Amino acid sequence: MFHFNNTFGFFLLPALLLFGFVLHSQQRLVNPLAGQYGKDFILVNYVDWGVGSSVQDQYCLDKSYNGHQGTDYVLQHFVTMDKGIPVLAVDSGVVIFVKDGEFDREKKSDTSKHLGNYVGITHPGKLQTYYGHLKKGSILVQVGDRVVPGQKIALVGSSGNSSDPHLHFELWYDSLYYIDPFKGPCGNAGSYWKNELAYDSSFYVWNNGILNFKPTLDTLKEGLTTVDTIYPGDQAITFWSLLHGLRTGDSVSLEWYTPSDQFWFRYDIQLNRNWWYYYYWSYIDVPKKKEFGLWNVQLKRNNVLVLKKSFFLINPPDTSLSQANLMPIKNGDLKSTIKTLESTWEVHSPIIPEAVSLWNADGKLIKKLKPTSDITFLNRSGLPPGIYFLVIQIGTAPQRIKVSNF
Repeated sequence: MFHFNNTFGFFLLPALLLFGFVLHSQQRLVNPLAGQYGKDFILVNYVDWGVGSSVQDQYCLDKSYNGHQGTDYVLQHFVTMDKGIPVLAVDSGVVIFVKDGEFDREKKSDTSKHLGNYVGITHPGKLQTYYGHLKKGSILVQVGDRVVPGQKIALVGSSGNSSDPHLHFELWYDSLYYIDPFKGPCGNAGSYWKNELAYDSSFYVWNNGILNFKPTLDTLKEGLTTVDTIYPGDQAITFWSLLHGLRTGDSVSLEWYTPSDQFWFRYDIQLNRNWWYYYYWSYIDVPKKKEFGLWNVQLKRNNVLVLKKSFFLINPPDTSLSQANLMPIKNGDLKSTIKTLESTWEVHSPIIPEAVSLWNADGKLIKKLKPTSDITFLNRSGLPPGIYFLVIQIGTAPQRIKVSNF
């Protein structure tokens, strides 16, 4: 009866593998990404300070992976990438490398593809910076151009050896040694940044939603619009989340509850390592019983409630109508709109409708009116809170509009 699915986190792999080298830091670099930390991007992987096969970041945790020589500024999804997140030069300098033209929506790591589209800049003091995995066609500089700190040089993409939209940033000395620009107890004593972004190892849910189908990891990466209503004909009910800061031994679970607050289903996993960017989802079949009403799904970490998400399972009137008609639709050139007032719904139609009816989420008729003008008023003050449908009959194609009474 039930179906579930989940996926694990991943690494954003670099193109080159070299050994680290520490220089006396100079606090002169501006941040290479426009936007707000935690909203537009987060830092997922830092420079690896570990020896041999061990992994260690500058704060003695493992927010990196073996041999990582840069810093990954990761976007929430491809929708954010498509909006255009500017990549900025961190210091004054001269452009020494430019590569463009590579596909920029990669979703699987492939080390043979290296940095994809990238820019290299040389700076005073024999420093070089590299900006990798850029969006195709977004690079605004050419070899030989002079840049200033904070100058826009490109947009974040997912080209080359990349599984998600992100900027891979590297700092080098004399093109021989890479440098960790961040300070930390297990790294450099000083920072190269004018305003260093704070190290973040906290747990949080960065993104989440409800879907009416069974997604794949690739579809989740696109940035899907969450739904608040499920119908009997939908493929499944999916809760998905993007998590940061999971630790070894953590348990993560999803519990589903009916409108009567009865436990329905639970799915849980236990982690065998730390994760800093982790997709987790589960789905159930749409219940066959008439469990219509407000459901909820609860995300828990170590049996402590982290997030509660609600959705309606409803049986709409006239189930022969397609779900595409859940919003106002055109009947030829005819289109009705709804205004929600304090105690009424006000239906505005281009001509006088033949009928306007109100249905509840169980598909039961509440009231039916025969309008005498192109504006119809329906009193909602005595209705219980919930989801309802207004069905407006004009000609042979009814318009069905979902409304809420809260």
